[in-house]
Amino acid sequence: MYSEARMHLTTLTQTDYGSVRTYFESEVTDDDTRTGGALSVRQAYVQFGNWTFGKTWSTFLHLDSSPIYSDVVTVTGDNYMRRSQIRYTQPFGDGWSVAVAIEDQNYETPYSLRATGVWGPAAAFTVVNDRNDAPDVVANIRADGDWGNAQLAGALHRNDFRDVNAAGLPAGWTDNDIGWAILGGAMINTPMFGEYDYFTIKGIYTNGATQYNQDNFLGSTNVVWGLCSVSVPALGGCIDDTVTTWSLLASFTHNWSPTWATTVGAGYQNVKAPLTALNFTTANLASDFEMDTYEIFGNVSWSPVARTTFMLDVHYGHVDFNGAGTAGGVFNPFVVNPAATDNEG
Repeated sequence: MYSEARMHLTTLTQTDYGSVRTYFESEVTDDDTRTGGALSVRQAYVQFGNWTFGKTWSTFLHLDSSPIYSDVVTVTGDNYMRRSQIRYTQPFGDGWSVAVAIEDQNYETPYSLRATGVWGPAAAFTVVNDRNDAPDVVANIRADGDWGNAQLAGALHRNDFRDVNAAGLPAGWTDNDIGWAILGGAMINTPMFGEYDYFTIKGIYTNGATQYNQDNFLGSTNVVWGLCSVSVPALGGCIDDTVTTWSLLASFTHNWSPTWATTVGAGYQNVKAPLTALNFTTANLASDFEMDTYEIFGNVSWSPVARTTFMLDVHYGHVDFNGAGTAGGVFNPFVVNPAATDNEG
């Protein structure tokens, strides 16, 4: 049993310099604890002219291509990332606009996987996120029209990690790498099927910036950390490779009447972590981690009055770890997460 409640407040003030808008949204979630969950901040920002300051949806996102659903996690291939940021939006004619932002780079605290075999780091050392001072740089270009809307977005993220020994003291090895992500999304009106009907499609690709593609087993794992230069720590070179993901998500919403609607959709995602190029400790010479997931869903919603909707939503998800954790694999997801199951829905 799971409960969730939200509250939002907004103000609009006219000044000699133009309109100033503020927005605040809070959330509380709870399961069966008697005391209840803690209140959290979902959004809190100020808009002044073309500028936005505060915490809100990432400039990377295209929310219009996100389907209607009630999954409390995230449908495979979707993203609902909210971050503190400074954004500038410039509209042009004919529905075109461009937005550029710097955003908090520590969303979900990106982390690394340890390489295995001959390229693996020393067992006595662990790898931790070394938060840097470089924000993520995010931008999008968007087009709106009677046909619907579409967006192309990109992001750059700097990964910084460091090795520490068992006592928590710096081991002297740090390394960094640039990750990136791209998104293409569209919401297309389909009045030929029914008034207010529409189709959505979204594709995401990430390389060393997994936080831009949510709902996967590796979370925000961005890089694979290997054996650093033991003789000359200053040389670094600890990051062996980057984790890559790609996904595709599509849906269709049909309105049976002004109050009844149905949405069906499906998403697919691939996550790959090249743990090592060569591994002599197993029968296989390669021990990459690769995961494929898909999710299909459908729902019926009823909106008897404005701003009130009741929904029955059914989802089916499937995961395939492609042999990870078996005799030929090195990285074992069933040790990392005992609740994980392979090739099962």
